[in-house]
This record gives sequence, C-alpha cells and structure tokens, in this order.
Amino acid sequence: TGFSPPSFPQKLTWQSNQHDISICKMKGKHEAECRNFIKVLLVRNESLLFVCGTNAFNPVCANYSMDTLEPVGDNISGMARCPYDPKHANVALFTGGMLFTATVTDFLAIDAVIYRSLGDSPTLRTVKHDSKWFKEPYFVHAVEWRSHVYFFFREIAMEYNYLEKVVVSRVARVCKNDMGGSQRVLEKQWTSFLKARLNCSVPGDSHFYFNVIQAVTDILELDGRPVVLAVFSTPTNSIPGSAVCAFDMTQVAAVFEGRFREQKSPESIWTPVPEDMVPKPRPGCCAAPGMRYNSSSTFPDEILTFVKTHPLMDEAVPSLGNVPWIIRTMSRYQLRRIVVDTAAGPWGNHTVVFLGSSTGTVLKFLIHPNATRSPAPAPPGSQSVFLEEFETYQPGRCGRDTEDERRLLGLELDKAAGSLLLAFPPCVARVPVARCQQHSGCMKNCLGSRDPYCGWTPEGSCVFLEPSPRTAFEQDIAGGSTSHLGECEGLVTESFVDEPDGLVSVNLLVISSVAAFVIGAVISGFSVCWFIGHRDRKELARRKDKETILAHSESVVSVSRLGERRARAGQPGALLAPLMPNGWPKELGKASQHDLDSGVLPTPEQTPLQQKRCPGTLQNCSWEQSHNIINAALRDPGTAATAATAAGRLHAGPGRTARGMPLSCHAILVDQELEAELSDSSGDGHWGRDPPEGPRARQHPSAGARRPPRSSYGDFGGTPRPSPDRRRVVSAPGGDGGDFAEGPPWHPEQLNFNANNGTGRPGAHLKRNHTFNSGEAPAGGYGRHGTAPRAHGAGPPRALTDLHHLLRYGVERTPSGK
Repeated sequence: TGFSPPSFPQKLTWQSNQHDISICKMKGKHEAECRNFIKVLLVRNESLLFVCGTNAFNPVCANYSMDTLEPVGDNISGMARCPYDPKHANVALFTGGMLFTATVTDFLAIDAVIYRSLGDSPTLRTVKHDSKWFKEPYFVHAVEWRSHVYFFFREIAMEYNYLEKVVVSRVARVCKNDMGGSQRVLEKQWTSFLKARLNCSVPGDSHFYFNVIQAVTDILELDGRPVVLAVFSTPTNSIPGSAVCAFDMTQVAAVFEGRFREQKSPESIWTPVPEDMVPKPRPGCCAAPGMRYNSSSTFPDEILTFVKTHPLMDEAVPSLGNVPWIIRTMSRYQLRRIVVDTAAGPWGNHTVVFLGSSTGTVLKFLIHPNATRSPAPAPPGSQSVFLEEFETYQPGRCGRDTEDERRLLGLELDKAAGSLLLAFPPCVARVPVARCQQHSGCMKNCLGSRDPYCGWTPEGSCVFLEPSPRTAFEQDIAGGSTSHLGECEGLVTESFVDEPDGLVSVNLLVISSVAAFVIGAVISGFSVCWFIGHRDRKELARRKDKETILAHSESVVSVSRLGERRARAGQPGALLAPLMPNGWPKELGKASQHDLDSGVLPTPEQTPLQQKRCPGTLQNCSWEQSHNIINAALRDPGTAATAATAAGRLHAGPGRTARGMPLSCHAILVDQELEAELSDSSGDGHWGRDPPEGPRARQHPSAGARRPPRSSYGDFGGTPRPSPDRRRVVSAPGGDGGDFAEGPPWHPEQLNFNANNGTGRPGAHLKRNHTFNSGEAPAGGYGRHGTAPRAHGAGPPRALTDLHHLLRYGVERTPSGK
C-alpha cells in the first residue's frame, strides 16, 4: 500500500520527572499510565508552539520555539486545559491570543468544562455540576466561525431522561468576547453558552438516528457554503453502522436564534418556551460596543438567570439535504476519523473524503456537494461515490497485529506530498492518497475507477496526476459507459482487503444444519423416554419399599391376615412370640429379610398396649388365669364351660362369683388357625423334667392323656442373667397394695413359662397380649392393680415352648393396614 515511515528533521522528548511518577503511583495508577501523554499541540503564533501533557496525572503546559523546539518561558498549570487521564477526550483552539479548551478539570473526570484562558480577557468557565449544561460530555472538536467558537460533543440527553440514558450529539457555542456575568449571577462564567442537537438520521416514518458523533472536520467551503462534515455512528447496543453528515454553519447559527426548551419541574417533560417569555435583549447574544449593553457583565439579572436555566435550544440542526451523505451499515468496523480534500484532481475541482475505521482501514469517497441543492430530496448516499478501500496498518513494521495496536488514533492529509498520515499506538504511517498503478494494464479499469487522482495517458498507463499536468490524460469522473472498451486480458488483480479464510458453501451449511437438528431431536427423544422410564421405575420401587419393611430382631410380629397369606402362598401363618407369664417377651424368633413380609409388622392400631404386671402382694390377677381359659376353650369348645367354671373358682375369692372374659372374634380365629397349624408339630418338641404338683400350679383341663411337658430353651438359675433388653416394670400402687415401684423378687420356683403343664398340644402354650383388658374392668371384675391375691404362686420351673421354627412364616397386611 505504499507504507513508509515519516522522517523527522527535529525531535522533542518531554518526559515526566521521577517525583511526579512516584506521586502518580501513590494515587493508584499503573506505571504505564504515569507518563507524559501529549494532549494539546497548537500553533500559538508564528514562532511559538503550545503543548500540554498529562505529566503523570499532573497536567502541565509549555511553550516551545517552532524553529529550535527549545522551551520558551516557564511551564504553566494544565488544569482545565488538559485532562489528567490520557483516555479522556479534550479539544483546544487558539483564537485572538485566547485559548479555548473543553475537557475535565479534576482527577476523577467529574467536572466537565468549556474554559477560556490566557490572553487579555478574564478567565471564564461553564457552570459547575449542572446537568442542564453538561451531562457526561465527550468533546470531539472545536471550530471558530465569525464571533463565536463552536464545540462539537456528545452527552447524555437530559430531555430524554424518561428513556434512561440516551446519548445524543450536540453543538455548543460561546461568544469570543464574553466577559462573564455580574457579581450576583454567572460571575466568571459564560453568559453566551447555548447548545443544540445535531440531527444525522435517515428519514422515514421512524427516523433512524446516528447519535454518536466521532469526528468533525474544520469549516470547509463546499459549493460556496461554509460546511462541516462529521462522522456519526450508532450506539454499541444498536445495529452497527456509520454515517457522514454535512452541516451548514449558517443553519447552525439560525438554530441558536430559535426557541428555547425548558423543564418546568423535575417530573415534567421538556417543552418549548413561548417567545413572549424570552427576555430582551435575547439571551446568548454577544455584547459589543455600540449596543445597549456593551459588555456581558452589564446584562440585567433577568437575562443572566434565563441563560443559566435555559441553555438548550428547542430545534435540532438539520444536515444538508436532510440525509447522510455516506452510510455504511453491518460492516465489521465503525468509522472514527475523517479528512477531506476539497481540491482533489489535477484541476482541484473535486472533493474526496477519506474515512478511517477503528481497525485502520481507510475508505475513499468522491463527493458531489451540488446534489444537495436539488429541489427534490435525494436518497441517502446519492451524494457520494465509493472509490476504494485499503489497509494501512502493517504488522511487520508497526508491531503486533492486535485490536489495540490497530486502533487508529489520528488521520491527517498531507496535501503537498499527496499522502495520508495515520497515527497508531505503536507507530505513525504514511500512505499515498491513490494507487493508480493497480490499473496500469487496463484502460477500462483505470477510467472505471472514477478516481480524480488517476488518469489514463496516451502511453497506455494509469498514472497519478500532479496538479496542473502538462501532459494529456483521460478521465471519466462522471461515470460514463466503459463497456465499449472491452475486457482486460491477462490482468491479475490483487485484493487489498483481507477476507476470512475457509468459506463454506450454502448447500453444505443447510445440510449440516438440518442433520444437526434431526440428530438433536432423536437424542432428545431418547433422553426424554429414558428419563420418564427411570422416573416410573423409581416411583414403583418407592411404592414397593413402602409395602416391604425389613424385619429386625426382637420386634413384635403382627398376626393380621394370617390365614390369607397362608391360603395364598400355601405356607403356615406367622406365630406370636412366646411370652413369659408376667407378660414380657422372653425370646423372639429371628427371621431373615426375605422371610418376613411387611404385613407382619405392627401398625399403630394393631400394636397391643403394654400390660402391667400384678404386684406380688395382690391376691387376684384375673387376666393371667383368664388367658389360659381362652386357649383351652379354643382347643376344645366342649370343655369351655368347664374351663370357665374352674377359672372362675380360681379367680373368685370369698364372697365373689366367677365372671366371664370377653373375647375378640379376630383373636378366636387367629388362635384356631394357630391350633390347626401347630397340631402337626406337637409331638416333635423336646420334653424335660415334670413340673411339681402343687396347689398353686395353674392347670388347664384337657381331654387327652397327660404328656411330659416340653423343656425350656435353657435352665435358669436363681438370678436372671443381666440383659440390656430386659425392662423393669414400674407400676403405680393401687388399693392397699403399698409401694410397687419394683416387681416381686425373682426365684427359680416362680419361673413358669408354660401356661398349661398338662396339655399335650403345643398350641395350648401360646399366650397373646390381648388389649381388651387395657381399660377399666367391667363390674364385678378386677382391674390391673386389684387387691385380690395372686392366682399363682411359687412353684417349680416350667419349660419354655420352642416356637422358633414357626418364625419363617409371614402374613400380609391388608390394604387398610390391619
């Protein structure tokens, strides 16, 4: 691209001293930021160069000789003339010996200001911390025109605060001879400050605005009008695009003569101010000798107060033709810089615009300014012709090819050398304004490029045309037909725009997308099916877990639905654990998890209440004797009456009569089932020594012959073995029994584990913990803690019933849980 580094006949190096760098680091800044970045470089007069730098976040300004680059005079403070941070924007302009700057005045960049200093006029600034004047501005450029200085910037629009943060582009102006306000209002502050919005948009039912101003040219003379061209872009959260709009300075000045806009209350919207409410002379005008007020300091307070509270104009400044001259949307970059050559071509009669992008790419356009004078509105972009696009950043010469290194900082036109100067963070590059040699072998391409810098010579080459050439050449700037020139043969074209590699055809892209969708749908379907099936299996397992409860040792076995389980599975029902005569479990069967069903576990309504034992001093315990009668009645209903009579005689004391014992139908059926189930194994037991005959031994009548009693699981000594599972009964005393906190002493003679010693059926030895005796005893009966003497006394030890082999049978619980 003709890249070449510029030559420097003289060089000035201005560095920060070590003291300023140390203080900068103490403020929390990085060492790379604690340097002297040049932010202001102006020609003050014919011999002096005015320079300001950040100086490690301590801005300072100095004057240098343009001939020798030696410092002239002492340094001055850069506050309000130069920003503290090199990232902050600023503009500066010298006119009439006075310096007009727009920047921030503090370390935190909160106080934005338009400032006038130096020269003979007093120092002035904008109102401090007033959002009606400035709201986070970003200054872009400043120009002088007639008696005003105009500042172009963007800021957050307070008139659209109901839409949250809306960034708009503005132009503000101040009078060059402003002397400030009175001591009461706007003292040492601008009395002529006004601002208006810049309108760069595509017209339509709903305008498409390019609100973010990026760069502005100096005032140009285009088609006899003073014009500035500005580059605008869309916000970062919008469609990427850039546009170039032109503004006539006479139209800009006319907007400042229009209506004002105000906000009557913080909650109300902004509305135009009626003309009859505007004081006279008009606020914002420049006081001058010969007028009613020859100085702004003599303005009435009414005018000064109105200027302070009404800095915004109601109308926006329209662009020339009411349409952008150049529009670039949906591109991979946004435009940031602009330079204009108003005298392009060999005769200087064409206008060429160079636009620099954020990535260092340069776009060149040919402008037709007279197209805006047409009475019919021109379509957007019809005022320009795209000429070419070329890259300017060279990684081999500038350094790394990164986004930050390619960021374009400045773009200037060197008209005399016919080249462009571009500033990047690591380097400065120079490129020619045209590349006519690309079309040197083809006349059609040379003329069709419509480049005013190039022409076709009689020698058959496309060359760069110097101003006022003396040789003949041929151009077609108007864009005539070149089809009659034929095609170019043997021409090898070179692209100066890097295109992405690895392009994919549309067909392959469509097929890949459809295949990916189908595969994803299939995988998703299988995943959903597996998930639903897994969830159903877990739910089924959870329900089974609720119905299957693992059995543990020493648990009370439920006897509900005993017959149903046996009838269905063909197995005998579950058994009750053998109980001791005092009602406490002695030995419970151990069953495996697969042999015990959940139906055999006790439920809250099945679990029998804990039976309290009768104290030894009481003379009557009816339940123990009644239980044996029930078992005998179940075995032999014919002897039920005899058994009941015998039990009644045992239970009845002096003056008492025998009473009946209520029975549960369920209990009777269960005992009958147990009797039938155990009848087959009654002869397989182990029989031990015979219990001694005694008057207090409990007898069960039996129709059969007397058989030897079964032996117990083991002989018991005088004192029971200590067991953690053995619980001690604490019963409340009742009647005249005295204190029964401890049970009666244990003796070997009192250990009677068989309710009947004379029967030959093992089923007769079973004893149930019935719950029918848990309440109050019926009339004529005895309670739990009666005063009757014990029905059974001391006697020889009896044998335990061996029912361990029956624990493998389980029962199934009914749906009701019984």
